[in-house]
Amino acid sequence: MTRRLLLKDVYSMHPDDISRFAATLADGFSQYALFKYICGGKYDCDKMSLFWTLSLALLPDNAICIADSKEANSVLIYVRPQSKEANLFSYLKKGGLKMLLKLGFRSIIRLLRFEAEAQQVAKRHKTSNDGYLMAFATRIDKQGQGYGKPLMEYLLNYLDVYGEGCYLETLKAENVDLYTHFSFQLKEHTNIQLGSLPLYAMHRPTGI
Repeated sequence: MTRRLLLKDVYSMHPDDISRFAATLADGFSQYALFKYICGGKYDCDKMSLFWTLSLALLPDNAICIADSKEANSVLIYVRPQSKEANLFSYLKKGGLKMLLKLGFRSIIRLLRFEAEAQQVAKRHKTSNDGYLMAFATRIDKQGQGYGKPLMEYLLNYLDVYGEGCYLETLKAENVDLYTHFSFQLKEHTNIQLGSLPLYAMHRPTGI
């Protein structure tokens, strides 16, 4: 029997929460190889905060963006199937000139190239009934304390209630076991040519 969705167990983002959610994502991903690569080898929290601020502002209206509480110690973003995802060009139209100036042209090119390669992998495994787990991160000083668990439980319950599959990619090998625990299946392990970054494509089908 499927449990009811209990939004009271999580906190849903409001427009005035964007900066706080962005700060958590920037902090939580500070050890992530992809963002170090995008920043040119040395992670820049201010640049990534701006990146996440724009990403959050451009989420589709039906996207799920939740945290453990208003303090946003842990944040999860899920984009529903067939939603029109914002790309970098959309960022530029929505105030992305500031991001271009802050990140620099080379960082933007790195991001575009990674996105292009990652999308090619996604096409091999993501179906029209699959949503996309865009981000799931916990602040460094809060990791391992259970802040993210209610968010993932909410997402899995949501997927079961609405019959949606879910696709994600991670660049950390240790995350594969984490997502496997939540019924995701490893579909492909490859290396992104630009920057020699490992990519693990994972999928959670419907009906689990």
